[in-house]
Amino acid sequence: MALTTLITSWHFVLSVITNTLRLVMRNAKSIATAAVALLLDRKHARYGLSVTRMLLGVTVLGWTLTNFGTRQYTFGGGMAWTGQIEFPSSDFAKFPPFSWIVEAAPNGIALTSVFLVVVVLALLLIVGYRTRLTLVVLMVFWVGLLAINPTVQDQSDNLTRIAMTSLLFASPAEVWSLDARRRRRRRTGEHAGALSRTSAGQGFVPEWLSNCMHNCAVVVIGAQLCMVYASGGLYKAQGAPWYNGYAIYNAINVPQFGTWPEISALISVWGPVVAIGTIGTVLFQAAFPVMLVNSWTRRIALIVILSFHLAIAVVMGLPWFSLAMVAMDAVFITDGTYRRVAYSLKHAWREARSKKRSQSNPSRASETRSELSI
Repeated sequence: MALTTLITSWHFVLSVITNTLRLVMRNAKSIATAAVALLLDRKHARYGLSVTRMLLGVTVLGWTLTNFGTRQYTFGGGMAWTGQIEFPSSDFAKFPPFSWIVEAAPNGIALTSVFLVVVVLALLLIVGYRTRLTLVVLMVFWVGLLAINPTVQDQSDNLTRIAMTSLLFASPAEVWSLDARRRRRRRTGEHAGALSRTSAGQGFVPEWLSNCMHNCAVVVIGAQLCMVYASGGLYKAQGAPWYNGYAIYNAINVPQFGTWPEISALISVWGPVVAIGTIGTVLFQAAFPVMLVNSWTRRIALIVILSFHLAIAVVMGLPWFSLAMVAMDAVFITDGTYRRVAYSLKHAWREARSKKRSQSNPSRASETRSELSI
């Protein structure tokens, strides 16, 4: 009986695989055509990558400013006791140009200059000025700065580096940037030289290649996030604190991460909240890639993930880690959603300004109403 059941199950699996392969082969041409069109026809997630660019800039800026006051004993001569300056453990600290930043660390003036340069470059990245050049220089200074003392890093630093590398091949300044404004004002002809087009903020590679590189960068960022969330959920599911429902209690009550003891106590005093938060984290992280397939489940997944990162930022005191993750999550929100939100904000701003003007000049407002009534 068991053998018969096994044979029947095996035949069923084989039939499913065979039918699936036949379906794929029958529609291979249309699938390939759709895939090529998806990659080459137009740039996807233009607004999403612009938000990613801005939030990554804010992340770098915030991290640099919050560490500026302690720079000398976290990254300068004061951390010589760790041995990282003389015997660096980071691979980035061992080859140029990142090693140049590490070599400058013991000098207080040089280290301060590095911090100030990173601040300026982060601001340029936020506003989208000469974005690709800014990204290259910022990556050198940012990665070199982090390589000085790896003990103060977290995983968001690795993800930020991966995202910045991907943005080099994309067009993260197509909208909401100074580059986009310059491109509109100084549009050149199709047959203009590479230098003229670059000066005007336009690309000089074929449009299909630019679209392909941009869309591949979006895929890389999205795939990286899916792997991070799914693997994180699956690894958590193997740990007793997670599948028993009390891991969040441990995380928010240790001194290193319990930065708001009152909030931690308020959350952990109610057992059901801890259990739901713990098990829900595992389920949503593991299911995140699958939930992106449908628009409704994608919205739910993004709302939950954003709430998850907001809680990490506030309760565990990791704002820059959370902001870096949110920056990359931005690619999953459609351009249409960003345009609708931007239009709503612009409309609300105009309404508020119009109302303020009418209140400050009531006679003019009454004249306008009289003219309209006539």
